Amino acid sequence: MGVASPELMAETFIERFNARDAAGMLALYEPDAVFTFDGVQKAVGHEQIAGALATFLASPFKLRGKYAMVHAAGSAALCSLKWEMLEPEGWINSDGVSMEVLTRGSDGLWRFAIDDATAGQRPGE
Repeated sequence: MGVASPELMAETFIERFNARDAAGMLALYEPDAVFTFDGVQKAVGHEQIAGALATFLASPFKLRGKYAMVHAAGSAALCSLKWEMLEPEGWINSDGVSMEVLTRGSDGLWRFAIDDATAGQRPGE
């Protein structure tokens, strides 16, 4: 499972996160995808990504956000999501800017190849 266009990924990911749909979220990733929240610890492949996402899904937070940028060329897309994690009362607990690489599979659906949740705000290395 993926999404029909890169522009739909943010909305779909946020809906599944807020519904605590772990399987639905994992289906948005390529089998060999890379996920990182901090740029240091990396989860590679579905099993590791499922473990990393489980930590976030165990929290009471809700996610909101929208794409600030989507650039697609052929079967690849570079996207940047401005996101906020909200406390149950609605207060912002944290926020960030992601950088994501999506790829279109042979089925025509788009999935994460790389999901770096905070790359858009980390200082240069």
